[in-house]
Amino acid sequence: MLPLGHLGIGSRLLGPYRTRFDWRLLYLGCLLPDLIDKPLYYALSLATGRHGAALGLFSGSRTIGHTLLFFFLLAALSFGYRGFAAVAAGVATHLFLDNLGDLFAPQAPLERLTVVALVFPLLGVRFPVAPFADFADLLMRDLTSIYSIAGELIGGAILLAAWFKQRRQSS
Repeated sequence: MLPLGHLGIGSRLLGPYRTRFDWRLLYLGCLLPDLIDKPLYYALSLATGRHGAALGLFSGSRTIGHTLLFFFLLAALSFGYRGFAAVAAGVATHLFLDNLGDLFAPQAPLERLTVVALVFPLLGVRFPVAPFADFADLLMRDLTSIYSIAGELIGGAILLAAWFKQRRQSS
């Protein structure tokens, strides 16, 4: 899923609990796994000229930030600072939406499924292998995926409605 889907749908998945959090930290959490993992993967790919399994451990754009370990670390930190709870809640929605997306994708081998990252290292010390050659290939895949397109449209509509509601209340 792309950013609007993660922000709009992700924040609303929390229902009434979302109002307990600073919206900026919640939105940060909704995007944080991708903000960590995508630059990591593409930087390594660019630096080495390799992609996918040829990169070794960081074989795709769903690695450290897409793990339950990362989520539990943020959740544990939230006991010391409430802001981490908002970030952890956003990360939880991101992980849910990404794994839900695998249900709508064409059947992929286990090595490409997001669940491999989610439960890292329970299925082995590896992350999912990127099924795309570069960022342009990833973008084309997302722009032709019904799940991604629907996520962006719904997420964008949710964010737009929230913006109009906020504007109306502040006037």
